[in-house]
Amino acid sequence: MFQGLVSGLAAGGTFAALGLLLTAMYRLTATVNLAVAATGVAGVYVMAALAGTGWPYWAAALAGVAAGALVSALCGFVMTRWFAESGPQTRTAVSIAQLIGIIALAYIAFGDEPRVLPNPAAGRVATLAGVVVTQGAVVLLALAVVIGAGTSLVLTRTPLGLRLRAMAERPVTTELLGIGTRALTVTVWALAGALSSLVLLVVAPVRSSDILSLSMLIVPACAAALLGGLRLLAGALAGGLALGLLEGVLAGSAVVQQYRDVVPFAAILLILVWSRRREVWDASR
Repeated sequence: MFQGLVSGLAAGGTFAALGLLLTAMYRLTATVNLAVAATGVAGVYVMAALAGTGWPYWAAALAGVAAGALVSALCGFVMTRWFAESGPQTRTAVSIAQLIGIIALAYIAFGDEPRVLPNPAAGRVATLAGVVVTQGAVVLLALAVVIGAGTSLVLTRTPLGLRLRAMAERPVTTELLGIGTRALTVTVWALAGALSSLVLLVVAPVRSSDILSLSMLIVPACAAALLGGLRLLAGALAGGLALGLLEGVLAGSAVVQQYRDVVPFAAILLILVWSRRREVWDASR
């Protein structure tokens, strides 16, 4: 079991980082951005295409991060231009449409063959219970902590955080007060796309690297974010790590290994049922 926990560190870091991005975007833009992983996929495939033409890895990776930021910024521009006054449910529905659109365009641009990606973070950091802890796992865990801590500091300790929270909660009022909201919102989206690209550049070489599988990392990310109620950064971090460790444990069992992909869906269902328990109980009375 301990071996499974160690092997799940990379997955836990991935789920936590993406779950924190979802939580941060919801708190900063009042949008559950379900396309955040797909924007990172765009960055990964741009990197792969450039590396395949002879670009040095780090130059291609920087271009990929920039591409992910650009794709996400375009999604943010659409959201702020036409859906700024819409409710969270409408904006979430728009993000689903953006997710589908990015996946479709990625298949058109890059084809449906998974890519063999370079893995500069494959080096060993330590060996625990016979399982190698790679540099990638450490980087992913560090990224999750940095995203969570950075978002918390911005929200609670800076004037920019105050403006962003006001923008998310009262966009029309802040606009009437002369506070520019559109540029700030698009910047948040661009930063989320860049960070998503960075996370996926690290994890894609050790997971299934096809477009759909990487984009669907949004499912465990959603489960992690929901464990934090889309508000608590620490909850999203803990939820993502727990899901990753659970995936590692299940992967070590031949009996339940084939069902491990069901875990995030089951977690989302249980969280939603638990969150509505009071309403259901009151209705039954």
